[in-house]
Amino acid sequence: MRREQVRNLALCVILFAALLVPLRSAVVDDTYIHLQYARNLAEAGELSFNRGEPTYGATSPLWVALLALFDRTGADLTIACRLLAWLFAIASIVLVYRITEALDGRTWAPLASSLIIASEAWLLRWSAVGMETSFAAFMILLAIDLSRSAARSSARSALFGLVLFLGVLSRPETLLMAPLAVIAMLFANGTGRRFIFVAVFVPLFAVWLYLIHRHTGSFFPLTAGAKQGRFMLSAAILRRAVIPAKIMGATIALPWLALVAGLVAGAFRRRSIGFFFSERGGVREEPAVLLMLLWVFALPAAYVVLDFQVLSRYLVPVIPAAVVLGTVAWRRIAAQLSQGAAWRRAAIVIFVACAVTQSVLVYEMVVVPPTLAFSRSLETLLAGMGKWLDRNSPADALVASPDIGAVGWYSRRRILDLGGLVTPEINRMRKKIDADRIIEEGLYLRFGPDYLIDRSEFSARFAYKVINGVHFEPLMRGEAPNLGIRKPMPVVYVLYRLDKIEGAVH
Repeated sequence: MRREQVRNLALCVILFAALLVPLRSAVVDDTYIHLQYARNLAEAGELSFNRGEPTYGATSPLWVALLALFDRTGADLTIACRLLAWLFAIASIVLVYRITEALDGRTWAPLASSLIIASEAWLLRWSAVGMETSFAAFMILLAIDLSRSAARSSARSALFGLVLFLGVLSRPETLLMAPLAVIAMLFANGTGRRFIFVAVFVPLFAVWLYLIHRHTGSFFPLTAGAKQGRFMLSAAILRRAVIPAKIMGATIALPWLALVAGLVAGAFRRRSIGFFFSERGGVREEPAVLLMLLWVFALPAAYVVLDFQVLSRYLVPVIPAAVVLGTVAWRRIAAQLSQGAAWRRAAIVIFVACAVTQSVLVYEMVVVPPTLAFSRSLETLLAGMGKWLDRNSPADALVASPDIGAVGWYSRRRILDLGGLVTPEINRMRKKIDADRIIEEGLYLRFGPDYLIDRSEFSARFAYKVINGVHFEPLMRGEAPNLGIRKPMPVVYVLYRLDKIEGAVH
């Protein structure tokens, strides 16, 4: 690396690290889900949340495998997951710099895009809490980087296919990138060898489907059923499209506007959609440009059409590509409007300053306070209930809960997941019956849980009631100020002992 690159990347890493400090000890419940899977993989050699019950409830098996390796060495997984997430976020910043430089040469654009991604609020948030999000972003960026040279040789195309497959194991949404890569390569220069990646990806993915179905009984993560609504083509799509637009617009509105401006200007002025996104100005020479353009629009569109409950971390995989394309487009549009070097530098400085300021303000005002508040309540309430169950419940007890991560990790008890992420029976039930109805009417009681952790805006709503022949005895309770950014209202968690009444009429 040149001295200039090292200096620029060091500046970006310092910015990322400084912004990470407020959330350095934060955690979310899903973090513990991956830790539980990793512990069981390391100790029992199975992909399971409940020991002895393999389920495909972890959306990132490759992340689980990495954590399991650390567990085998005796590392503290609560620390290891954070360190890995931070390192992959930094590696993603480096790849953003590398890809931008490859597309736009030695200009201010690589530093600009890297500063924007280093301060991106959603990447910061999900990296801080030790989730797989930054790892998935890294794998997708690595695939994008390799796509630039995949058409040049058989070996590079094969490597591209391998990384695409590993990307699917880091986040299932990466599967969408495979057909998009085929489309991108159709328009790229080169011989048939550029499609060798398909011959690598397809067999690997087919073997994976066979193995994971044989092991867990599922081809895809149970999250797909738990988070997906009903597929329909109606006016509701427009309402659903507002959610991903709001999430990404909150942090990278300027790169998105520049991206769209470059797309429109290239299509109408230059008759080339790739003109404003690469130094060479065409998707035939730069298949990565077309791949990124397809990716940043296709993934949000898929979420909208399939009616997924979109969270900010589901969109982080497309944010780096949008930042790269938007920054390069802005720099090249500015160059088209003026030949003065000073004006071009001023334009990129203003662009970066505004983008970074927007994201940092969202991070400090919208992201940090509720994340810290929920993290504290998670560690005291749910972790506390899990520790109590570890000390006071039978080893074979079954605990029903809508939030399973911290409870499962600390209690070491079997969990009946009322959210359906790791319990296939509840997952199937939720496809027909609303989740709230399952809890309120006690439909989950047919599975024989011994304890319930209820989450509600009402305090102890089931206290001493009898539902379906089961008596609810409250043991512990506590209030959480929020459930994160999207659910700012306070909720009450109550731990109940469930006692079956002999001879009760159901």
